[in-house]
Amino acid sequence: MKTATALALVSAASGAVIEQRQTPTSEFDVTNFSASCQPHSVLCFFGFNVATMTTATSCGLTVQGPDLLPAVGLTGCEDPRFSWSFGRAGKDGGAHALTVTWEATPGGGNLTGSHLIQPAEVVLEFHGSVSDERYVGPANFVISPLQ
Repeated sequence: MKTATALALVSAASGAVIEQRQTPTSEFDVTNFSASCQPHSVLCFFGFNVATMTTATSCGLTVQGPDLLPAVGLTGCEDPRFSWSFGRAGKDGGAHALTVTWEATPGGGNLTGSHLIQPAEVVLEFHGSVSDERYVGPANFVISPLQ
């Protein structure tokens, strides 16, 4: 009888752990987001950290600009289960979007969310003969809901 009770408790505890791991997160916490183009250069830099309730990683990329923040197609992070993209949002071209995708379950089950970056959060600075764009909005934000 004691063995049956112990096995029932172990099974219940194991089931709770498995269920907790399978529950998808409802948001991405983005920290230290930066995007900028280097004055008098052809390079632009992107970098940020992203976390779910169960895992975290760093993402970044250096690309050719030269002056305006370029669109970045889907590219990976340090943790290969994460990927991200950046680009203009909408037809007016003023806003940008950062999109993050996470393979929440192996072999499928991706979660994706986007953060809209308002036109006021990206500035164009003039440096004599050249100008460059950079992000000046909050470095930390939450992306939700995820799909």
